[in-house]
Amino acid sequence: MNNTIRALAVTLIILVNLGAAAQNKQVAKFQHTIAQAVKKAYPASVRMWSFDVQQNQRTGGQFSGVVVSADGYILTAAHTILPGKNYKVFFPDGRQCIAMALGKIDTKESPGIPDVGMMKITDKGTYPFAEMGYSASLLKNEPCISISYPESLNQSLPTLRLGTIAEVKNEYGFIRSTCKMEPGDSGGPLFDYYGRVIGLHSAIDIAEDMNFEVPVDLYRRYWTALNHETLYTAFPEKTDSVKADPLFSLMQKESKKKALHPDFEVPTIKNSCLTIKSVMKGQNQKIAACLLNVKTSGGAIKQFLLSKNTMVGEEAQCDIDGTAVKVKFIGKDKENDLVLFALERQVSGGIDLTFSDTASVKAEMGRLLYSINPTGKIVRSVLGSTLFNLPKINNQPYLGAMVVYNSSPVQFSLVKAGSPAEKAGIKVGDELISINGKTIGKASEFAPEILKYWADDEVTFEWTNAAGKMSKTFRLEARAQSVFNHPAEKFEGGKSERRDDFNAVFTHDAAIKAKACGSPVFDWEGRFYGINIARFSRTTTVVVPKKTIVDFVLKATR
Repeated sequence: MNNTIRALAVTLIILVNLGAAAQNKQVAKFQHTIAQAVKKAYPASVRMWSFDVQQNQRTGGQFSGVVVSADGYILTAAHTILPGKNYKVFFPDGRQCIAMALGKIDTKESPGIPDVGMMKITDKGTYPFAEMGYSASLLKNEPCISISYPESLNQSLPTLRLGTIAEVKNEYGFIRSTCKMEPGDSGGPLFDYYGRVIGLHSAIDIAEDMNFEVPVDLYRRYWTALNHETLYTAFPEKTDSVKADPLFSLMQKESKKKALHPDFEVPTIKNSCLTIKSVMKGQNQKIAACLLNVKTSGGAIKQFLLSKNTMVGEEAQCDIDGTAVKVKFIGKDKENDLVLFALERQVSGGIDLTFSDTASVKAEMGRLLYSINPTGKIVRSVLGSTLFNLPKINNQPYLGAMVVYNSSPVQFSLVKAGSPAEKAGIKVGDELISINGKTIGKASEFAPEILKYWADDEVTFEWTNAAGKMSKTFRLEARAQSVFNHPAEKFEGGKSERRDDFNAVFTHDAAIKAKACGSPVFDWEGRFYGINIARFSRTTTVVVPKKTIVDFVLKATR
């Protein structure tokens, strides 16, 4: 009997291992499929804006498109272009050229439908291009890929989002996908898992899975008509034939296979994500944190909690299985918005932070990732960018004063009522001497110095006026954030308050709520990739990578 039980146990272990191996193979194959599609599609995904070729200057907002022929035909959304106008085109490889808008279809009865627009590069040359697919052959739940340029990020390279076809054709004739979009993505391409263009980004609704694409077959059907610089307020009479997709039968067979719908049973680490409770401005605050296991030079293991600095206040403690555990402040990295604490008692589990293998954790677009929150919930995502820098724009501190252009000594030209500057006693005509002891001798030095600081930072200004030399220490304030009534601004949880001024970060398309940042990011093999540091926009969560974390922990714990 014991031998029988033992044999059954061995058999069960073998079956579990075989199942895990098969699952890993499926996920690896799916990741390879996506990577190959991205490799084909990425070079042809372009960023554009309207451009005055006479004045050599930008004249309009950013939008996206895709080149579909070697001689430079571009597909985009009708609402982004005007026939006969010029546009600057930027390729991911750095190449730039001029294109002219050709035809667009925007019906009188239903403005915004079908939102079909075409352009043509006017500069002679051979250009990277993507193959056009066939929207008629799409299947529900088929994987799809977005590669476009969200305006909020304002980056020269596109970001990637991975999703599925939610509706092949909705009541308005659009494809609906789960690849999230926002302003700037308009006109950008949606690709199938072969890297072929199947749709063009057109519109969104508030829910994050409500993203609408113009079917690529409309461009095929009206190709000849769209070659003319014409605004069509009704569907053109002239149509072209649309052939059947040569891959249709193959894709129908593939749609049923696990290779396109693998089981993502990812390896989870116990207590990799915990909750830090604290008090900020008199209010109770919760934020996620990564539990890190760090081996000392003597071989002992020390445990630390890593979280988002601007979301942790006073009286910080960790919540472990409903019990409050005190934590000790170790250090902070304001540039990367990181804060580190030591736990007062050992906790089982946690992420083993190895210092030697950061080079193996690469920001490769298309790599499958997942995040985990303190409750154990897993959110799947795809790595959406290379490493890039986010300048300080949304989080510039508010002083409420301006200086006279090119003045030396530096003279104040405007002081806003109720601003920190006015409260400190600064007036128009006063001459600035220094900020925190740093002499400011000319106007061009003023703004760069202010940008070094954050809201709530304490600064000491010295200046002169008719009464003599003045000095005042006061706090800078946060800038009021612009409010827009656009569906892209209404996603659940909203944006992080601190979401920019980062160096060497990457993005993924996980819908991490602003108050749930601080959680860890892994690849599907369980390798630690970094920490969710900010929900930047509807499409984008920003991650501080492992290398930056390792550098910070080493410095803070020496």
